[in-house]
Amino acid sequence: MLRNLIDEVRNRRVLAFAALGVLVALALPLLFLKSAPEGAPEANSAAPAAATEAKLPARAARLLATTDAGAPGGHAKGSAQDPFAPPSSYRAAAAAAANGAGAAAKSSGDAGMSSAGTSSSATSTKPIPVVIQDDSSSPGRSSNSSNSRSRPSSSSRSTSTSTLAVDVRFGKKKDSPIKRAIPRNKGFYIHGKLVAVFVKYSPSRKKAIFAVAPGLHISGPVSSRVTDNVRYVDIPAGSHAWLTMITANRTIVKRRLDVVRARSVRSAKAIPAALSAESACLLGKLTAMKPGDRFLDRDACEL
Repeated sequence: MLRNLIDEVRNRRVLAFAALGVLVALALPLLFLKSAPEGAPEANSAAPAAATEAKLPARAARLLATTDAGAPGGHAKGSAQDPFAPPSSYRAAAAAAANGAGAAAKSSGDAGMSSAGTSSSATSTKPIPVVIQDDSSSPGRSSNSSNSRSRPSSSSRSTSTSTLAVDVRFGKKKDSPIKRAIPRNKGFYIHGKLVAVFVKYSPSRKKAIFAVAPGLHISGPVSSRVTDNVRYVDIPAGSHAWLTMITANRTIVKRRLDVVRARSVRSAKAIPAALSAESACLLGKLTAMKPGDRFLDRDACEL
């Protein structure tokens, strides 16, 4: 049977593997039988002998064997008492002092609690004064606060220095040249005759107010009104009015008055004193006219 096994191994060419397996089987027992390192204790070595109990002196034996309750820690009484222990009188005085200190601490704690309770109740009923400090009185902010009071705000500054300027067109047709920022008491003429005067721009009405001559015909998207025997026409921005006049030779002449816009400007145009006085004179004469009066000439107020 062994021969058949050898032949089988040889035919299958696994002789090397078989030899390796035999070597491993022989080496394993050798590894387990390896000797222990030097210095290691042997397993069967005898255990060290137990130390023999030492015999105490006679006095130590008596101290350990005492059962007296008055000797704490096994100490003896009388002549065998601990020489370093304090006398009994000292221990009594120390105990009395400790008891007195505890009572004093307790009484002081109770007094503190009672005083705290009374103080808290007193403070709860007593109003607490509140001091409000004005920031303007502090030295670091006095200059800033004074400057903020003395300097007007930007909105108030712009309102106080800005005025409303009105841009108009006046001519035979719709697209006449624009007259920008017309001054107050500005006169409008047809063939040298005064037919209208710009009075002012009303922010409440949002309209430009013109005083017109009594014999003038007004047409368009606006209408005229009479106040204190003076005839006015109010034209909002973006609207217009047609002014129609009949001349002395019975000729009908029409002019279109457009209010283009009303805008805010920094300052109005400076008008010479003589021209301003002449314009005010013409406005006064126009408002004094009555129906049927002749139209005023351009030079009616020349000095």
